[in-house]
Amino acid sequence: MQVDVAFITVNYNTCALVEELIRFFKAVELPFSYRLVVVDNNSTDGSQAMLEQEHWDGLLYIQTNENLGYGRGMNRGLQAVSSRYACIMNTDLILNQEALAVLWSFFEARPEAGVASPVIMGSDNRVQGFLFLPSIWSLYSQTISKIRSKSWKLRVEKATAPLAVPGVLGAFFMIRRDLFPGSLFDEDFFFYYEDSELAHWQRGIPCFVLPQVSIIHLGGQSTSAEGGRLFQESRRIYLEKCYGSPHTVLLALLDRLRLRGKYYKYLVLHSLIKSSKIQSKYDFYARLIQLTK
Repeated sequence: MQVDVAFITVNYNTCALVEELIRFFKAVELPFSYRLVVVDNNSTDGSQAMLEQEHWDGLLYIQTNENLGYGRGMNRGLQAVSSRYACIMNTDLILNQEALAVLWSFFEARPEAGVASPVIMGSDNRVQGFLFLPSIWSLYSQTISKIRSKSWKLRVEKATAPLAVPGVLGAFFMIRRDLFPGSLFDEDFFFYYEDSELAHWQRGIPCFVLPQVSIIHLGGQSTSAEGGRLFQESRRIYLEKCYGSPHTVLLALLDRLRLRGKYYKYLVLHSLIKSSKIQSKYDFYARLIQLTK
């Protein structure tokens, strides 16, 4: 059975967050038909038992029996449901009826739109960095990256009508399915940067932010050293695919220098100041250097 919108999320040990999403979608009234697709990557936190016991007809539960990663998990969810539109979303979101209804109305009124997103706010009610802003110079210079990000955040905050943007990143966005045939994400990425790679190659498809509505992305959890290693690995894959070997080599060298700079910064601070926060940062960078040798 085809529905108007498929809401697809990949779960790995975020049982409480998935329960909240299910509770929201069971209660909300929306002007379109929909299904919530939860792809579980072999979670060990009780998610499997919770999902198996949930008999709501609007839920499609897919168990992968292994940790496929984010992009491959999303592709499995997309392949399992037929819909006119799909919402790609993390589990750590606080959604609302207005944002989803406005997204639907926007797509129905704008047949040229391929991707759209509400404004993504943090739990502190500040606009997050959810836009894809392609620029090789931003990758080399953190100052350029911060200036461009701040400029676009101001444009989003001041906008009063749908705003055309270069692209949006993966916490939450809606796509028109007929513009994205086949798999959506490159499965060479396990986690991190799969949304950047997707946005990089889909820049010809009109993408919009709807400034009149917003959702909350909780995010902000600390990253382990293993997560930091995976981030660096995925970044190198992205650079190679999108910018080529010379930039990949140079930026890998620059990233190693930045990493060592942060390590030595916290090494000095750690020797001067007794603080659990500084201790945690020092341990993180010391471990990350070992993992990325």
